[in-house]
Amino acid sequence: MNLSDLKLNGEIEYYGLKYVILTIEPPNVKLKRNNTSGDAITINYFELITNPSFHAGKSIRRSIENDSREYFSVLESLDDKKREEVSKRLRIIRPLLLLEKIKQNHFPSLVEFHQNYEDLLNENENPEKLKQEVLIDRLAIKNSISKRTIKRYLSSYRKVSIENPLFGEEGLISEAGTGYKYRRDNKILIINHPNYPEIILDQIQIRLSDEYIPIIKEVIEKEYLTTQRKNKAHIIEVINIQCSIKGLAPVKPETMYKIFERISSKVIERMRIGKKALNKYEEVNRGFANNEALYPLHLVEIDHTRMDIEVIDEKSGLVKGRPWITLGIDVYSRMVWCMHISFEPPSANKVRKAIQHGVLFKNTKEEFGTFNNWEIFGIPNIIQFDNGSEFNNLAIKRLVNETLMSNIRFRPIATPRYGGTIERLFGTINTKVLHNLHGTTKSNIFQKREYDSSENALLTLENIEEILTQYITDVYHFQKHEGLPLDCNSPMARFHEGLKMRGLPEFIEPEDEDAFKISILPTLFKPYTKDGVRIDNRLYRTKDLSNLIDKREIKYNVKYDIDDISYIYIKPPNEDDYVRVNIVSPPYESVQGMNAYTYKLLNQYLKETGELKRNKIATEGQIQKAKEVLYKNIAKMYKTNRRARQQAERMELDIKVIDKNDVKKDTSSKNLSYEQLLANAIKNSNFDEN
Repeated sequence: MNLSDLKLNGEIEYYGLKYVILTIEPPNVKLKRNNTSGDAITINYFELITNPSFHAGKSIRRSIENDSREYFSVLESLDDKKREEVSKRLRIIRPLLLLEKIKQNHFPSLVEFHQNYEDLLNENENPEKLKQEVLIDRLAIKNSISKRTIKRYLSSYRKVSIENPLFGEEGLISEAGTGYKYRRDNKILIINHPNYPEIILDQIQIRLSDEYIPIIKEVIEKEYLTTQRKNKAHIIEVINIQCSIKGLAPVKPETMYKIFERISSKVIERMRIGKKALNKYEEVNRGFANNEALYPLHLVEIDHTRMDIEVIDEKSGLVKGRPWITLGIDVYSRMVWCMHISFEPPSANKVRKAIQHGVLFKNTKEEFGTFNNWEIFGIPNIIQFDNGSEFNNLAIKRLVNETLMSNIRFRPIATPRYGGTIERLFGTINTKVLHNLHGTTKSNIFQKREYDSSENALLTLENIEEILTQYITDVYHFQKHEGLPLDCNSPMARFHEGLKMRGLPEFIEPEDEDAFKISILPTLFKPYTKDGVRIDNRLYRTKDLSNLIDKREIKYNVKYDIDDISYIYIKPPNEDDYVRVNIVSPPYESVQGMNAYTYKLLNQYLKETGELKRNKIATEGQIQKAKEVLYKNIAKMYKTNRRARQQAERMELDIKVIDKNDVKKDTSSKNLSYEQLLANAIKNSNFDEN
């Protein structure tokens, strides 16, 4: 992940000229031309860092020589066992890394140390006066390892971070077995879930002939990784019986015992012990006290809710239903950190998109015509979720803990007061905006009375996103807020005041945003055959990667976006960056911008009608025909049961030929300007222009 920051006396580039930062007094920064006697200039820091001509003097980024090469993280190429080892080592030295920042008067690090590592301090002891050697002694006792080992971890981390300050974790990758790993006779044994073959449990290195791999793989998956918990001697005996049947020499027991040792202990326990093992690996993060946030981005709360409004389809005018909104709020300032609106129900993908919105610049002036900037961005110290499955999963934990280097906290079960800040924000959005728009469902049937939400629906999903963006940026952030101190009683004022104490957040420069977006996409391991990469009856291929064609056992890192199935990213071995690969079958144009859910429904329809056999890829003509048939059924689905309606809401269809008789209504005669819509949204608010 590529971050930059502004520091006193640091050099930056602005409109092709070099400047030195004289002072940082949020929301402004004072600059002076380098090596000149000219006057200093003062500029809003947000306008400065979002200016296309801006570059940080110490911007931390990896060079990209080829435009198609996008992003690479060494950590992503590790198997789970190695990855867990890196995470463990990082947890051990984390207090030492914080101590370094504390010595540099970095206030957020001081707060984080007190919150998470009080057990390493004596009573009334101040971390600012703590010596590194003393802290190493205490960490050695706490983690039951030697001081020498901790110093080695710290040294390895620093060695890499000198070159790339935000990639220090790569120095914590164990070098054990690397000589063996790159031997020419080395083979990869991929272990899949016995009941769900598409799920990869582990990948281990072995050095046996190719004929042994399928035998060992099958016996490990079907005999060893089961709740019957058969002993290793029996498994070795079964493997050698299979070898004998196929005319192969038996595998030496010592070889098999080494293979057993390489399988992740977490995989073994979860598959052999079952549900009881889950408790052991469930992170204990539920003890978070509802204490006051101490600075901007100290604590962000994220949650979802279904919006109190019916919206229409942009192309057809059909009433699609009520979308879901995901919001994140900075508890310290009450600034809205992130927002994501879609018909997709709560999921890990929706959480990922919301976090992406929070971390990056919003650029609302250019995109939505707001009067002000949506100024809050960057990486929170703590992200608090409720206990939904979309939050408590491995993908989100890795995104927050490893990619963002942040901390996750979960609300204690059955304690809604711990999410009161985000719940009040939902209430404000509903009462001040949504309940004043055409198509509102109000909060309940008593408020709604005889009002027909569907008949009065005029706005599209895009309209709602624009209205809420304008409201949040130009109204909510400047309103008086009862939960804030009287001397800083608006979110924006509180945010700027807090930045004076915290300092400006680190940020991702616009030219690095695409690389960041790729870095947080989910990952698969897939082979590259002569047909390319196959994912759910779709083929991705490019001539530039023909050198990757190999046996199906050889698999590569593949990143994908379930919101657009028209492309993937592949990381070739021994290269630093990902390569974008477009879909070739079905044709790119027929599925461009289509989400995975819609494509699944199209294929399901074609199979049910006998036009598509198993494992056959749909043609452009078949997809177009299926789109038209499904489109004609959408209007009926909206009027049927709830499950059918929710299914229709998630569909995204771009149809070339539309039967106008199937369109419920044409909204062109009822079009309102965004200014009128926003005026309706805020007419009852207590916005204080001062």
